[in-house]
Formats: sequence, structure tokens, C-alpha cells
Amino acid sequence: MVALGGLKKQHEFFQWANRGKQRDGNSERLGGLRRYAQAAFLFLNLRDSMRPVWGRGFTRLKTTVNRVQVEIDLEGVGKHAYQRARTVLDRLLADSTVKNRDAIAAAFIDVLRRCPEANASDLWHHVIYRLYCQILPRHRPQNPQQSWVRASGEALEQFVQEWYTPVLAPHNVEIKALISRDQKKKVLEEMGLGAEVGDSKLDVSLSLVMGGSGQIFGGVHIKASLAERVSDDVPASRAMMKKGLFSPLWTLDVKSFPPPHGDLVNRGELGTQEGPSEKRKYIEEHGDFDGGYSGNRRTVPSAGQTTSGKRIYRLNLSEQPDDFARVVLERAARWRSAASGAR
Repeated sequence: MVALGGLKKQHEFFQWANRGKQRDGNSERLGGLRRYAQAAFLFLNLRDSMRPVWGRGFTRLKTTVNRVQVEIDLEGVGKHAYQRARTVLDRLLADSTVKNRDAIAAAFIDVLRRCPEANASDLWHHVIYRLYCQILPRHRPQNPQQSWVRASGEALEQFVQEWYTPVLAPHNVEIKALISRDQKKKVLEEMGLGAEVGDSKLDVSLSLVMGGSGQIFGGVHIKASLAERVSDDVPASRAMMKKGLFSPLWTLDVKSFPPPHGDLVNRGELGTQEGPSEKRKYIEEHGDFDGGYSGNRRTVPSAGQTTSGKRIYRLNLSEQPDDFARVVLERAARWRSAASGAR
């Protein structure tokens, strides 16, 4: 296993700041002073209620949720890395040419590279999300929670592309985020599923680069949280697997419960093999996806044989190739061998 910092240099995360035009949503104005005042009030409350305290090799967030004081310990997140995440988000969101999704993806890449021992899911949930909600109202008159819902899904898809490209590209495998509806439609048509599957049901494509062109051998379903209606992706995934295409689920498995009944610990929602959640059953019992790959270090991976033969993997994103990259490369080699034999 090779630490990510030892890989060939990744795409510089600031490339996004020099690419792309102003996001359509960034130019909109919230109606009237009342909504802007609400956003400012929210920012002030978040700023006052979330205070980082640094220990040796960890950050403790002290925050107030539902009028209950909570402390969140983030192992592997040092003072410099946390402050750096704040600076990166602030700088990018202050630039009107940078889209919200690009700012989120860039900040997540940067903090994950600087905190290889941290839980990636916690970095997304407790660092990037909370800082984004604090900082956004300073620069853009948008509701931060609503903006996060709109932008974070595409940001995570971009992250997956950027994070795995240095691992897969040397093996002539392209991983590409499908941001626009036209991109999704085109890929599904190339799979022969254009008429069968809705054009919003695929997030990332996987292709072999052969003879200067790409040959699609699969696609990835990306979810930060499994609360994002995984069931909607099941028909597309089944249709893909029926054609022999690789169709995994990749997730950060983000899930925590707020006070007064919860403690904000990000335990995910896959459960265990002994006490599986319905989301876990999609994979281990029903085989609706070619495996589930989780970037939450609290996710319980599959042990032994499962009913469907499909497994849940727990990833350490800072060690590459991880299980997701390894299986992608195995499936790519299998597809390449089949394509060569058909000639």
C-alpha cells in the first residue's frame, strides 16, 4: 500500500478557480432584506456556537445544537489543517468565478491530503459542511443549508474523479464525473440503456482507454449519505449488471443524530451483518450493486460469505490503491481481456 502523498502529484485543487464561469446560482439575489438578514443571523449563530479547541493530534469542536452543548472529537485533524480548510473555503467562495461545488471539492481534497489519519467521512460531515455553512453567507446571499444540498452531491462526484484519477490513469482507466444531464444521457446510451434508465441515475463513468478512445465498462453510484434515496439507483444498477457492466455504490456513509437524543457521532447507517439496516441489505442480501465502498471508518465491512455474494468494504482513502481502486482495476482487466478475445 502506498500513502497518497507518495503518488504522482494530483491535479492541483486550485485549477477549479481558474476554470469555469460564474455559477448560475451565484448571481441570484435572495428576495428582500428579510431573507438576507436570516442568512446573516444564521451565520452569526453558527460562528458563535462552533468553537474549535485543539489537542495533540486532534480537533475538538464545541458546538450548540438544539440548545444542547456538544463536543465532537476529530482524531487526526490538527490545528493547522483545520485552519487551512477554513482559509481555502473562504478564499474560493470569495471568488465569484468559482462554483460552490468546486469550492467544496477543492477544500475536501486539501484537508484529506493534510489529514491522512482522519476519518474522511468526519472531514466531510464535521469540517467541510460546518465551515461551508459558516463562510458562505459572508460572500454569497444564499441559504447555506439549501446551497449545500444543491452543490455537495456534484462536489463529491468531482472529488471521486480527482482522487482516483492518479491511481487509475496509469492503467488506462478513466473515471469521470457526469455533472450534466447530457453527459449522463450520453453514457447511458453508450451502455445501451438510454431507453431503459432515466438520465439522472448515474453519477460517474468508468472507461477503458483503448486506441485513443474510451470504452465504458461500468459506472459508479455516489452517495455522501445513504439517506439520499439509494433505492432510486437500484433499477439502473440492476440494468447495468444485467449487461455485464460494473455497478458499485461508493459512499461516505454519513449519518449522525443531533441532540437531545443523539451525540453527533458519525456512525453511518449500514449497521452490521448481525443487525443489518435496509441499506445494507441492498448489497449483502439483494445484490443490487456490485459491492458497497464506504469512506467512513466506522462502517462495519462484510465478513465471510454474504447471501448475494456482494460485499461492503471499508476504505482508507489515504492509502492507495484502496479496495475500490483495486476492484475497478480488476474489472477493467477482465473487460479488456474479453474485448481482446472478441477480436
